[in-house]
Parts: sequence; structure tokens; C-alpha cells
Amino acid sequence: MTFQELFIINLKDLRKSRKISQAKLAEMCESSQAYIAEIEVGKKFPSPEMIERIAAAFEIESYYLFQNTSSVNNRTLTPTQKKEITNRIFEYTKKVINEY
Repeated sequence: MTFQELFIINLKDLRKSRKISQAKLAEMCESSQAYIAEIEVGKKFPSPEMIERIAAAFEIESYYLFQNTSSVNNRTLTPTQKKEITNRIFEYTKKVINEY
């Protein structure tokens, strides 16, 4: 995955999870909705100053926009994965309780 692809994925995820439209983000960054759209489809890449404005709009550090969190923070788990995680939590909790 490229640097730009990571940025786009994180930008879209943040924007959508916070229910912010492209137009609203553009307003928060003193930019245009068309420019935000071009960034999100990979036609343009923002300047360092624009990256800082985007980060400020989300109230995050700018480096977060370039982190590869997909392997660690997979938002879509299969039912089997959910069950396995639940079982591990249950087993660990039981172990801790039995130790005390």
C-alpha cells in the first residue's frame, strides 16, 4: 500500500466515522469540497500545510493520517473472529479471577 493510499483510507475513515461531509471538512480546512473530493479519489495529494489543517480539523496529530492500522485495527470481524476474541477474554478473565 502506498503512502497516498494510506492517507486516503485514513482520511475517509475519519471523515465517515465522525459523520463529516466533504463540504464540511473543506469548510473546516478553508478549502473547497472539490479539492477534498480530488484528494479522496487520489487525483491530488495535499501539501504539508493542508495535511496539518486536515489533522487540526479532526483534532489529531498529522502522523495518524499515515498510520497503517488496517492489520491491527480491522473494523470488520467475522463471527468466528468475534467468538474467538470473546472466548479469549473469558478465559483470561477466569484465570485472573482464579488467581485472586
